[in-house]
Amino acid sequence: MSVGLLPVAISSLQLESAEYGPIWNMAITACLIVHNEASVIERCLRSISSFVDEICIVDSGSDDGTVEIARRFGAHVKIDRLLADRAGRLRDFSAARNAVLKMATGRWVLSIDADEVFHVAQPPELRELLGKVGLSAIEMRIQSGGVSWFLPRLFLRKPWTRWHERVHEWVEIRGKTIPTDCAMIENLPCKIGKESAAHRDLRLCNWQLRENPDNLRAVFYLARALRHLGRYRDALPYYSRYWRESDFTAGRYSVAISAAICRLIVHDFEGSRRWAMRAYRLDSQLAEACCILGDANVGLGRLDLAVGWFKGAKSKTLPTGKNHLYVDRSSYHEYPLARLQWISELLLRSAVN
Repeated sequence: MSVGLLPVAISSLQLESAEYGPIWNMAITACLIVHNEASVIERCLRSISSFVDEICIVDSGSDDGTVEIARRFGAHVKIDRLLADRAGRLRDFSAARNAVLKMATGRWVLSIDADEVFHVAQPPELRELLGKVGLSAIEMRIQSGGVSWFLPRLFLRKPWTRWHERVHEWVEIRGKTIPTDCAMIENLPCKIGKESAAHRDLRLCNWQLRENPDNLRAVFYLARALRHLGRYRDALPYYSRYWRESDFTAGRYSVAISAAICRLIVHDFEGSRRWAMRAYRLDSQLAEACCILGDANVGLGRLDLAVGWFKGAKSKTLPTGKNHLYVDRSSYHEYPLARLQWISELLLRSAVN
């Protein structure tokens, strides 16, 4: 083919399908923000190196060899110590992510953390999705232990593409997003010698609420941080506030479940039952509320009712869509089965005695 005919050939390729866009403009840039990730970053970079076309990293001052490992994989690395405080903790996750976003040249951005691993079950299908006309983002399953949720981690880079919020940041997307199971991201955190996620959320969510007291996302994650730190009673007012003020159904379901767990742990079984019933009324097809209702009734001495709730949980189908903030896989079979067996053995011992 002569050079003079090349533009004609490209024009023809563009016109072959109205569903797919130009295939030569689907370069993918992986964007990471890091600080002392030498123990995990190689695992992450190996998982993405055959899929992405470019790796861009903003480092906030690592001193453990993180930068050297990244550069071995051909990553473009920018070091900006001003992003972190004296203890090396990020002040603003969105500021860091926006800094690395400016380095990207690909049309598409894969946002991934150093302690995550990228799994692609069907690379051709995922690449095909990137060419769909009008698509702005692909939501992938994030798996962390037995809990999973969907997030738009692969998105088009546009002039308005920016991250927002100091922590639990979200990226601005305009246009169509679709979920896929042809790829997923596995979270495998290593917090040795680092600030825990709960302490990070406590620090930055409090900061956000000082800046904007009406930030319900900060209320949600602050409550979760308090719960994870074992401050169950301190978490409850924040869960109650989110429940009262939010109209986001998935968030309210998650808050009701979490508040029920807090009440259960402090042995307020009736309070736990009430919160779990709120969750169940929001979505009776999910198993998490049924499991908590089972445990609350055990605490109240109503084993007969507990059996019914655990059987109900076991009958639920594990959801596969993106319409739920978090899904606890164990609630759909393993946990209710174990609780039913425990109740059966308890009743058998009581009968013998």
